[in-house]
Amino acid sequence: MKINSLLKLALLGICISFQSCAQNKNDNKKEMKEIQYQKEGMKFNLEYEHSDCSYEILVNDMPVMIHFGLGERSGLTVDINQYILKPGKQNITIRMFPSKNDENTFSLSLTANSFVKITLDKVSLSSNPMDGWDAIAKGEKYQWDVLDYQTPKIEKPVAYAEYKTSFEVDPKDITWKITGWADSQNLKNDPNIRKEVDAFYEDFKKTLESGNQSKYVSMLQNSIYEEAASTPWDKNALPQITKNMTDYANEKRSFIYPCKNAELKFFGEGKVVTLVCTDMLTFGYSPLISKSAKSMMPKAHTFYLHKPKGSDKLEIIR
Repeated sequence: MKINSLLKLALLGICISFQSCAQNKNDNKKEMKEIQYQKEGMKFNLEYEHSDCSYEILVNDMPVMIHFGLGERSGLTVDINQYILKPGKQNITIRMFPSKNDENTFSLSLTANSFVKITLDKVSLSSNPMDGWDAIAKGEKYQWDVLDYQTPKIEKPVAYAEYKTSFEVDPKDITWKITGWADSQNLKNDPNIRKEVDAFYEDFKKTLESGNQSKYVSMLQNSIYEEAASTPWDKNALPQITKNMTDYANEKRSFIYPCKNAELKFFGEGKVVTLVCTDMLTFGYSPLISKSAKSMMPKAHTFYLHKPKGSDKLEIIR
């Protein structure tokens, strides 16, 4: 049974994936750094909802959620530990754009009903699940509100609005050590960056088309490591994420919605770059969207590249 294109696009708005991969001929020979596991730690969760708009939510100038599709989202949550590289002030940016009317058109402006709301909390987690139940039984606090923010009312029609807020992370609450894009090179003035990014995307596409599991996992190595390392109380995170990625590439994938026009978009204060499609059908999303023979559910392969300090090769950091 075929799914019509409008439903596919609505599903696409729910199915955006933030992935990572690295382009390096010697990736298979690399070894992940050992994760320093700990008994307990703090998990930061960002819950979001919106009305009558498209939007991007950035933590420390890195996207944690984007939405340019059809429909509304409410009460969804994303773990943001891997976007917190050091204690202290953490910056949040919300960029708002007009909502999508149908698969090929956007509204001309934001409206008085347009808003994005975020709620941030932190939860104390332990390597022993029973510790949490013990804390509840003893009446001990294990969850704290960190931030509650809603964008101001749009007073007049505008095509774009940007709002900033922030929250603080206590040094004792960040028990993980990840580098992320902190020491990466600035890519904005790199004259070859578009050519290198295009080549990376083509290599990624061929890897999934061929169902090359080992190469796919190798390309995701940085993402897998830092995501697992940001939850150092969970010893199952690294093997589980690796298994999920391996299973995903088990079946060859076909790429749909070919993007005719894509542009570079920079994040991480110019140290991180990605490609976004500017065709109306898949505007704002990755130019790589695929499905498998067993599932009609489309998946947008969104990833963010950087060049580590001292390297001349692009790798995906998130």
